[in-house]
Amino acid sequence: MNKRIMEIEARKAELRALLEGEQEVNLQDVQAELRKLQDEKAQIEERTKTAASITTGAIPANVLVKPAAEKRNFEEMNKEELLASPEYRSAYLKRLQDRELNETEKRALTTAAASAGAAVPTTTLNMIIDKLRQTSALFPLINVSYVPGNLRLAVANAKNASSWKAEGSNGTAADDTLVAVNLTGFELIKLVEISAAAQAMAIDAFESYIAAEIGRQMAIAIENAILNGTGTNQPTGILTGVTWDATNSATFANNASVSYDNLVDMLALLPTMYHDRAHFVMNRKTLFGQIRKIKSTDGTPIFAYNPQDRTAMTILGYPIVLDDMAPDDTILLGDLGYYYFNFSQAPAIESSAAAGFMSGKVVYRGLAVADGKPALNEAFVKLTKATT
Repeated sequence: MNKRIMEIEARKAELRALLEGEQEVNLQDVQAELRKLQDEKAQIEERTKTAASITTGAIPANVLVKPAAEKRNFEEMNKEELLASPEYRSAYLKRLQDRELNETEKRALTTAAASAGAAVPTTTLNMIIDKLRQTSALFPLINVSYVPGNLRLAVANAKNASSWKAEGSNGTAADDTLVAVNLTGFELIKLVEISAAAQAMAIDAFESYIAAEIGRQMAIAIENAILNGTGTNQPTGILTGVTWDATNSATFANNASVSYDNLVDMLALLPTMYHDRAHFVMNRKTLFGQIRKIKSTDGTPIFAYNPQDRTAMTILGYPIVLDDMAPDDTILLGDLGYYYFNFSQAPAIESSAAAGFMSGKVVYRGLAVADGKPALNEAFVKLTKATT
C-alpha cells in the first residue's frame, strides 16, 4: 500500500476515536478534514491506477514533443531590424571566427548579404562608435553623420538669419553667408593581428575585444585628422582647413610664453554666437608648461585644475580639451560642432588567415570610409607662437 494512503488511514482512525470519545470536538472541523483526506486518497488511487494501465499498455503514455523553434522570417525585416537581430549578430561574428553556423544563422547572413550588404551588426557597430567616443577627445564634440555616398552640406553663419518687414509687404532674402561643405570618402583601415585562439573565444568576449581594438585605433587616426588632416587621401583638419587671418588668429612673442592678455584676445576674436559651445584645445605640454603658470594679480592660477575630475578643467570658464595631436605652442578655441564628419561607409570588419599562415595568426581588418571638414572660419580662433 502507498505510504501516504497508510498515513491517511491512520489519521482517519484518530479522528474516529475523537468522535467516539468523551472529549469535546468541533464536528465541522473534523468533517472537513475527513473529506479532505478522502479526496486525497481518491486522487492517489487514481494516479496509481493510471500508472499501472500505462505499464500494461492499456493507455498509451503521452510523449512530450519539444515544440519546434520559431522560424524567423528575415526576408520581411527591414535593414535596421535585420542588423539588430541576435541571429545576424551571431552569424556575422561566427563567420569572422571561421566557426560553423546553424541553419538560422545561415539564413540571417544570406538575407543580409542580399539586402544589407553584410554590414556590421548594430550592437558591434555601437561598441566601435562608443570606443571612438571614449578614446577620442574631439569625436564626441564634432558633428558626426552616417550618410552613404558623398554628402553636400550648406552651413549658414546665421548672422542675418531673418529680417523685420512691414505687415503685408514682401520679405527679402537674407544675406546669410552659406558655406558648402562637400564630404566625399577616404578609406581608413586598421589591422588587428591576433592568434588563432580567437576562434575559440565566446561570441560576447570576441565581439568586445575586436570592437575595442578596432575602435581604439581608428579613434587615434580620426583624432589626428580632425586637427591636422591634410585633405589629401584623408579628412581636412581644423588647423589646416580653416583660412587663418587677423580676424580669427593671433600670435604671442617668440621669446615669451602665453599671457593672460593673449587668451583674452582670443575670446575677443570669437563671435558671441560661438561662445556657448566653445572649447579650448591644446596639448598637455602647452597647458601645464604655459597656461598653468599664468596667475591673476592675487596669485591664483587662471586655469582651474581638478585632478579628481578632469572634465571640469576650465580656462576663464571655458572647458579644455587636452589633445596630444595638437602641436606645441598652439591653442585652438571654437565651437567644434562646426566641424562636420561623415561616415559614407560605417566601419566593417573582415578576417583573413592568409597573412599569418606561417605564424598561425589571424588578421582582422577594420575598414571605414569617411571624410571631414571645418565649415566656418569664424567658428574657430587660433593662437600660435610667432615665428620671429
